[in-house]
Amino acid sequence: MKPVFKIMIVDDEMLVRQGIKHLLDWEQEGYRIVGEASNGLEALNLMDEVSPHVILTDIVMPVMGGEKLVKVVKEKYPHIEIIVLSSFSEFDYVRSTFQSGVADYILKPKLEADYLMSILNKVTAKMVAMKPDADPRADQGEAQILQAIEKLMTGYESSLDPLLVHSRFPFGQYLFFGADLKHVKESGDRWSFGNELESELRKIAMADMVFMRLKFVNDTALFLLNVNPERRNELVIELRQLIPKLAHDTSETHFVISQCFADFNSLGEVYHDNYLKLMRYGFFLKDRTLIEYEHLPGLPDSPLEYDMGELLEQLKRKQYRKAFTGFLEYACLRSMDYRTDIFEFKSSLGNFIFNVATTLGKMKVETGSLENAKYDYFRKIDEARYAGEAIAVVEAFIREAERAIGETNTSVNPNMDRLLEYIKDHYADPITLTGVARQFHFNASYLSSYFASYNGEGFSEYLNKIRLEKAMELLLTTELTISEISASVGYSDQSYFTKVFKKQTGISPSQFRRQDAREIRES
Repeated sequence: MKPVFKIMIVDDEMLVRQGIKHLLDWEQEGYRIVGEASNGLEALNLMDEVSPHVILTDIVMPVMGGEKLVKVVKEKYPHIEIIVLSSFSEFDYVRSTFQSGVADYILKPKLEADYLMSILNKVTAKMVAMKPDADPRADQGEAQILQAIEKLMTGYESSLDPLLVHSRFPFGQYLFFGADLKHVKESGDRWSFGNELESELRKIAMADMVFMRLKFVNDTALFLLNVNPERRNELVIELRQLIPKLAHDTSETHFVISQCFADFNSLGEVYHDNYLKLMRYGFFLKDRTLIEYEHLPGLPDSPLEYDMGELLEQLKRKQYRKAFTGFLEYACLRSMDYRTDIFEFKSSLGNFIFNVATTLGKMKVETGSLENAKYDYFRKIDEARYAGEAIAVVEAFIREAERAIGETNTSVNPNMDRLLEYIKDHYADPITLTGVARQFHFNASYLSSYFASYNGEGFSEYLNKIRLEKAMELLLTTELTISEISASVGYSDQSYFTKVFKKQTGISPSQFRRQDAREIRES
């Protein structure tokens, strides 16, 4: 297996450094950028930490220029190859760096992907031929272990010397730790995040733990961790504490901690049957930054089945609302089972859209807009990163279907009657739209639009109206304090209750009570 060569970029212009980082898909080409610096002194301070194989350096820089950097590096780290970046006017400097041992130079006007890759490949080919051993992390044993891991993870067997495995992984338990980066489009950003994660892992002060970054996995930052079984729980706690440091600007990133395993040769099985499954669970567990094998949420009682034939019959009988809400309830409940196959889940949503559009067309409903838009709905479902996003596409389709069939003004709606009755019975409780949606197996965002369509006002407005009607009754018929009345009708905060009351009536609760007393005296 071709080794992965580590590269450091040294240039005082940030835009040049960024341009080089985004010039290529470095990992795919067999390289990894491990550090960057704005001058030679910064580069020297990073040298021992990142241990590069190749340095790409500018010549003219503040503090310490490239000419001085080349001399120091070649004295202290003779195995590191250096490629100089220069302009035509700096060629005298370049000539002097050749005397110090630079491998090659590139004129900045010619700094294009293909040309840069040709120079790098030429330089690293010479390094492979010479088999440099000065960097212990690039030795043959490390390459053999990486090759064995790649074989195991791609389904092949590997016969690696157990002594070699033990020398790299001396402890009794393994686990995978990684982050899903499929939502990160730029390879340079994936590289930066992976490097940040690797840097944080190095900071975990634990003598009984080692790790290896698995560089050939492109859409995740993936690490194999090896730990003393007695320190395993401590390590997991450290990983949990590490995640908030990394998730602040990657809110859609899911981190995964796999099950532990003791046999190095079983890592391929654990990777496929455990780690990748956990990573896929993120589609249904959007709000979980960390998906951990030993701390998964509860599951529905039994698998759900949906009768598409019954849906078609309901449509033919013009029971549109029953058909639509029934399917949405099924989709929302099914999304709670994170073990659901993502492809099958998306296919069921697409089948619903297809069958509804087709059936309405056969019923002579004007479905021109639905027919034209259904393929756009299919595409959006396919591209959805989370189950909630896919269900939202179906909700949008249903709203368009309702406009086509004119069903949004249906006068009789048993579902809405049940909802209103539930609110009247529980207005004093701390109920919320999300809680009511869960109670009736609705998607919360769909319930919001559904409630407004059928009741003429939003959920919060209706709940406040019911509560305030009861509050007015208590103000008129009891001597309870404002605070007691506020709590008895479901408001834990008296000031908020007063604010809502005044907004609806134009006066405060105490003014309302005094006004009524005045009217009684005057009568």
